[in-house]
Amino acid sequence: MAISRFLEENRVSMPLAVLAVVFVILAVVFAISAMVSAARLQVGATAGAVAGVAVFGILSAIFQLLVLYQWSRAINTNVTNTRDVFLNLKDRLEDPLRGEIGFFANRSEEFIVQTWPFWVYLVFYVIGLFTGGVYAIVFNILAFIFLAVYLSSVFRSIGKLSDLKDRLYQHLEDRYGVHLTGRVFRVPRRSIALFIILSIITFTIYWLYLLVRLSSEINQYLSTDETLRREVEEALSRVS
Repeated sequence: MAISRFLEENRVSMPLAVLAVVFVILAVVFAISAMVSAARLQVGATAGAVAGVAVFGILSAIFQLLVLYQWSRAINTNVTNTRDVFLNLKDRLEDPLRGEIGFFANRSEEFIVQTWPFWVYLVFYVIGLFTGGVYAIVFNILAFIFLAVYLSSVFRSIGKLSDLKDRLYQHLEDRYGVHLTGRVFRVPRRSIALFIILSIITFTIYWLYLLVRLSSEINQYLSTDETLRREVEEALSRVS
């Protein structure tokens, strides 16, 4: 029984990612407006601009957090769906083919994105919002550290998934004649150290770019993998 058609992927919301960036831009615009108004001693305009900074800043933070959470949810759901498909096939295939399928299924837990750094990041980020002075700086630094740990897990998981699936699909196509219409989309490898450096020197502009870019790449990966997984299952079901 083919089970691919019953499995759905959790994609990342591109509108959320784009809106998060837009709200950051609007918050910056209001911040500039507030500084100009304050310099001109326009109290009412300054207060209005500060309120705009607060509103759009909060909205952007919420949307960024949602997108970050969706990254791990999308990848982990893909791992689970793929494991279910290949375990189903493994039970109906003879060696040595089932050995290749079982190898991936048995290693699937290695590709799960660890979400605990995200929740620690969220806690420190929220605490930083409600503290001031040195404490705010300390909590924001801690939040950034755990954000980097979380992103490292995301980068590692999506990279390993792409590598292993590409090898497996190529193996099935070359050795067993499974015809595939394409290849799984390869999410570019990224260094967490480079992410930190670029985010700092660009004043978080690189982070905003990555928020949208990686969201799109994860969705592209899911779309191509969903198609190829279905093709593999259909082809191997005919030879089992």
